[in-house]
Amino acid sequence: MPLKLRRGLNADRTSITPVEGEPIYTTDTKQLYIGDGTTAGGVQVGGGGTLTVNTQDFTASGTWTKPANAIWVEVTMCGAGSNGAAGAIGGGGVGGNAGRIANKTFLASALSSTVSVTCGAPDDIYSPSSGSVSSFGTLVYAAGGANSVDLYGGSTPEFVSIQENMGASGGFGMFGTGGNPGLAGHQGAPMGPAGGGGGATSGAGAAGGKAATGNVTSGNSIAYGGGGAGGASGATGVAGTAGGFDSITGFGNGAGGGGQGTAGAGGAGGAAVRGGGGGGGGNGTTTGGAGGAGGAGFVRVRTLCFG
Repeated sequence: MPLKLRRGLNADRTSITPVEGEPIYTTDTKQLYIGDGTTAGGVQVGGGGTLTVNTQDFTASGTWTKPANAIWVEVTMCGAGSNGAAGAIGGGGVGGNAGRIANKTFLASALSSTVSVTCGAPDDIYSPSSGSVSSFGTLVYAAGGANSVDLYGGSTPEFVSIQENMGASGGFGMFGTGGNPGLAGHQGAPMGPAGGGGGATSGAGAAGGKAATGNVTSGNSIAYGGGGAGGASGATGVAGTAGGFDSITGFGNGAGGGGQGTAGAGGAGGAAVRGGGGGGGGNGTTTGGAGGAGGAGFVRVRTLCFG
């Protein structure tokens, strides 16, 4: 069935004020108009107005201000990634999980002129915290990494089976799970931040996952690696590399795990940004390496404007 727009003669068009985003077609002049909620007859498409996209990225909590001539608003966000676990004498630490993602689109007229934006704070992978949640006012929420996939059971039992499926290759992962000791973090699925690499029990630490790729390996496992590099082994383990972020979506990569300390401390896990998971600390002979910090939550607000 063909899509039918509101239509009529051009002479009748100015007697109505179309709502924001409502299209009107004139059957005699063959012109298309878009309502902005205030202009009688709407604004002509191709008649002097232009469509533009305003993008506001939040890496820290703040306030979104609605741009002029806004029509549609899309909000995409992730919660904070969790910190990587510290290594120990005799074992590496698990990499942190990435924050969960959320996306929603609104008519601009449905939003107030300003909206409070919260970017969640990283928390410990073993201890989920409500402070890791990102939000756009009271309209959109995204959980943090420790809330996303609880690797050790407890707060989110619906995801426990994912940990049970972990295998030698890194196993099945969703939403950017962190890697077990010595194993790489999983990539974001399908467009989110990625998990941190596990700290080394022996040798070099593992790589963090790559954000926003959603690649799938055999057996429907989410691909792993590709983010921050793991640290090398040495008398004192080398720290993992910071995660960085995907230039297109803005979501964070997972950070690398710390390397083994063969005669001293294990290497620290790398730090993540924009919802990525921190790297796990490496095994050491005197002390394990510290876990890397997870990335704070990230919120992107894109607004389609016409005028």
